[in-house]
Amino acid sequence: MVHRRLIFSIALLTVLGTASVPAAAQWKYPDWSGRWTDLNTNRWDPSKPPNAGQQAPLIAEYQAKLVAAMANRAEGGRGNTPTISCGHTGMPRAMLVYETMEIVIKPDVTYMLFDFLDPLRRVFTDGRDWPAAVDPTWVGYSIGHWEGGGDDGKFDTLVIETRNFKGPRIIDGSGIPLHEDNQTIIRERMSLDKDNADKLLDEITLVDHAFTRPWTVTRSYKRQRNPTWAEFDCHENNEHVIVGSEAYLISADGYLMPTRKDQPPPDARYFKKSAP
Repeated sequence: MVHRRLIFSIALLTVLGTASVPAAAQWKYPDWSGRWTDLNTNRWDPSKPPNAGQQAPLIAEYQAKLVAAMANRAEGGRGNTPTISCGHTGMPRAMLVYETMEIVIKPDVTYMLFDFLDPLRRVFTDGRDWPAAVDPTWVGYSIGHWEGGGDDGKFDTLVIETRNFKGPRIIDGSGIPLHEDNQTIIRERMSLDKDNADKLLDEITLVDHAFTRPWTVTRSYKRQRNPTWAEFDCHENNEHVIVGSEAYLISADGYLMPTRKDQPPPDARYFKKSAP
């Protein structure tokens, strides 16, 4: 009987030990739970004014694209932003966190969940190399690794590199463009503020052929612990309508209306004209 109990106890400890391996490993990782919001969603570099005040290091060709986009917006147009019609923000614009972000840390992958137009971002931390071929996506393909902060064996910094993008993508609502070749490389260092455990810092460096040099900014996010989660649906009550290359509005009484002076109406060739 004692022999049987010993065998059972060893078997039970083995099962519990195996089952608790992921939980046991979790102590190495920082606590980034809760709901994160960004208070500077109207500009990419929080330290500078929005729009032209960002002083983006653009080459002449892409500076001209930015000027044209801002001029179109000033006239009432959509500029070059896809989010008016609920298109993807993509990276790096997703890191403006227009609504909220939740971060789920696992040993092999860290998930960033957004309540906006790019709902999920995966950062693989399992030691993999870049794949030989991968379909491009708006948020790209992210590989990262953890770095430690001291002698306690705990990690405090997530280092990420992201490639393999779809486009076109812009950086913020002003329309700062990224190159059409979609060869952007984004490098990040994410960690909690040393003086405030409810403030997450993300140092982001953009390497892109639209720029004269790498562009580094630091964004910050504020944590709300134990949040009540809401739902965001961009298409609900969205009054913007894109027909061909033109952006229109749906008025309060339900009619299509122009967004700028002397804007031509959409082509109605496929509609049967009513008799006069």
